[in-house]
Amino acid sequence: MPPFPSSQVREIIIEELGKPPEELFATFEGEAFAAASTAQVHRATLRDGAEVVVKVQRPNIRNQMKADVGIMRNASRVLSNRFQALRAIDLAGMVDEFGTNAIRELDYTGEAYNSFRLTQNMASIPGVHIPKIFPELSSDKVLTMEFIRGVKISNLEAIDAAGLDREALARNALRAIVKQLLIDGFFHADPHPGNVLVELKTGDIAFIDTGM
Repeated sequence: MPPFPSSQVREIIIEELGKPPEELFATFEGEAFAAASTAQVHRATLRDGAEVVVKVQRPNIRNQMKADVGIMRNASRVLSNRFQALRAIDLAGMVDEFGTNAIRELDYTGEAYNSFRLTQNMASIPGVHIPKIFPELSSDKVLTMEFIRGVKISNLEAIDAAGLDREALARNALRAIVKQLLIDGFFHADPHPGNVLVELKTGDIAFIDTGM
């Protein structure tokens, strides 16, 4: 999905954080670094020189998402009433759960909490990093977090070129997942390669996008 205009980004930041980006950050790139269906991300730097990314929610996406989820829920119930096989797999229940989680992810205070908690839980696992959240520069529609310089964990060519030990990376990733799933019961629910990065300078594995 194409990015929305920088003028709207500025308006949202002012509305959410009380000041324009040029007053809140040392630098702020008006052009989006990445854009998705519900938000886009801008690179920025703090006054102390720290590199961050600022996730800004798309205008009116909550109302659109609620309407879309409502349509999906109605359709799933109609189909389930007509087809026994869909009732057997609880299609309506799956759509309800998906819709609830999708709407919940639009509140970035939840993502910030998840990041804080995951940071604490992963503190005992070497080589695992969770991006720092900056709560004073965040709200339910704007999220400022540490910028991670890394590659997808599936980018073996870059990992090998950096001289990193694949086995060590695999052990650290496995330990992190096992602790999240089997010990803490609190886990990253969307760990595809785009959300699991390897920092080539440090060899750390970073879990990003903790919305779910």
